[in-house]
Amino acid sequence: MAERARIVIIGGGIAGVSALYHLAKMGCTDVLLLERDELSSGSTWHAAGNVPTYSG
Repeated sequence: MAERARIVIIGGGIAGVSALYHLAKMGCTDVLLLERDELSSGSTWHAAGNVPTYSG
């Protein structure tokens, strides 16, 4: 793991991964994302059941 980074994102949920994605699209290369488990395995994963499915 890198010892230094210009930008450090803590948490690999939807907000952290989205921030990383958009920073990368803007050209940022010195970014580190820290997640203790699998990406989106925390509250993002548990909240997925609360999203209603709409059908036409």
